[in-house]
Amino acid sequence: MTASNPDRSTPTMQTSLPAVGDVLAIVGSPRDAASYVSSRLAARTNGSVTGCSMSAAFLGHAAPREPTVIALLDQPPAARRRDDLASGGDGDQFMHLARTAGVHEPQWAVIENDTAGRLASLSAWHDLVVVQRPTDLAANPLDGLNHLLLGTGLPCLVLPEICAPCGVFDNVMLTWDGSAPSTRAIRAALPLVVAAQRVCVLDGTEPHAATDGMPGFDPMAFLARHGVEFTHKRLHATPSSAGAAILDRARRFKAELLVMGAYGHTPLRERLLGGATRHVLTHGTIATLLCH
Repeated sequence: MTASNPDRSTPTMQTSLPAVGDVLAIVGSPRDAASYVSSRLAARTNGSVTGCSMSAAFLGHAAPREPTVIALLDQPPAARRRDDLASGGDGDQFMHLARTAGVHEPQWAVIENDTAGRLASLSAWHDLVVVQRPTDLAANPLDGLNHLLLGTGLPCLVLPEICAPCGVFDNVMLTWDGSAPSTRAIRAALPLVVAAQRVCVLDGTEPHAATDGMPGFDPMAFLARHGVEFTHKRLHATPSSAGAAILDRARRFKAELLVMGAYGHTPLRERLLGGATRHVLTHGTIATLLCH
C-alpha cells in the first residue's frame, strides 16, 4: 500500500496514497464544508482545486426567503459583483482557504448562465466533485445532485449538512451489487479507502450469480491488490428496503463515508436517483460518494 522510498524511513503522504486528482468544489459559501474538504483532498497528493459558484436553482434549492448565501447566488450578476467586492470576494476567500490547506494554485469560477454547458466544460478536466447536501431536500428532492451527476459524469462526494471539514474518513463502507455504477464508485473511492483505518464491503450480490462468460470486476480482489484490509459482509434486502438496510449497517459499522452506485435503474427507466440512493441521501447523515 506504500511506495518504496529509500531516502526516507517513513513514506510521505504523496508516496503512500494514490492521487485524488483535480477536485471541483460546488461552493455555497467560501467557508462551507465543501470548500474545506475539497481543498484538503487536493492538497494531500498535490492536486488542484476549483471552487465553483453557480445558480441555486440549478442545484435544486428552493427559493430562499431570507438574504442567505444562496439568495446572493440568485441575485443579478451586477448586484452580486457589488456584494462580492464589498465582502472582499468569495473567490478571494476560497482561494485563501485553499492555499492555507496546501493547494498551490487554486482557481475560482462563477457560472451565471449556460450552467449545464459551463459545468460540463469544467468537469472535463476534473476528477471529483464535492458538494454539501442542500438543507431543503423536501422542497425539491435531490434534483440538484441528479443534475451534478449527469452533468459532470464525475464521481460526486456529497457531504452531510453537518460534518467535520477534513479530507480523511476513518471508517469507510463500500456497497457492492455487481452493477457498473457500484464498480465505478469503488474504483473512484480508492484514494479515500487506502487512507481509512477500517473498511467494510457490504455485498448485496447473489453468491452464485450466473455470468455471461465475460471477465468481471471483483471488489475484494481489487482492494487486496492495493493492500487494503477489509471485512466482507453480506446484505440480504429487497429493492424497496435496501436503502434502510444500508443505513442500518453503516450506523452499526460507525461509517463516516458510504460508497455506492447512484442508480438502481438506467436513466431511461428512472430519471431521478434510484430508490436506495434516494433513501440514503434523504434519511442519512453520512458523507456519500456516488457514481452513476
